[in-house]
Amino acid sequence: MSGEETPATRRSFRVLETMPDGVHKRKLEKIKKTLSHNADVKRSYRKTLKRMGLEVPPPLPSRENGVKRSTSKDADSSDEDKYQNAARQVEEADQKPVDRRNKKPKLSRYKREEAAAAKLRGELEAAQLERERREGERRQRIEQRQTKKKKMMQYTRTGQPKLGARVDVLLDKIRKIT
Repeated sequence: MSGEETPATRRSFRVLETMPDGVHKRKLEKIKKTLSHNADVKRSYRKTLKRMGLEVPPPLPSRENGVKRSTSKDADSSDEDKYQNAARQVEEADQKPVDRRNKKPKLSRYKREEAAAAKLRGELEAAQLERERREGERRQRIEQRQTKKKKMMQYTRTGQPKLGARVDVLLDKIRKIT
């Protein structure tokens, strides 16, 4: 008996850090992940019930050192009944009567496709207008740049730069900044 573990002395589930990588370790990690996932699902279920204002059943008794906390079968069945009652209440809350008068009529396939095509046409036209607007702005900027360049490149017959035109360009820059 010294080498054997009794159910009372058995430890909870653990994955050893020194375990070699392999099929056994991956299986243990998978089991651990599913156990923690199930606990998260149950916790979120209880929170949802509480938020909806329904009766929240107590958590199911867990195992500690391989022995159940509650040994009576009546307690286990009553806990299961509470979970089933809570689940029934959630289903009843979800099954609200549908008011058929306010329900939209179902569109035929042709009308749905026609509506989708009209929407697509509208989007394409809007994109085309936007493209034309951007192209016009681009042409305008290029034209302005060329006129500035012409003014800056003006020279007299003797080769001196025309300062009046350059001052105009510089003043325009100042006006844009302020």
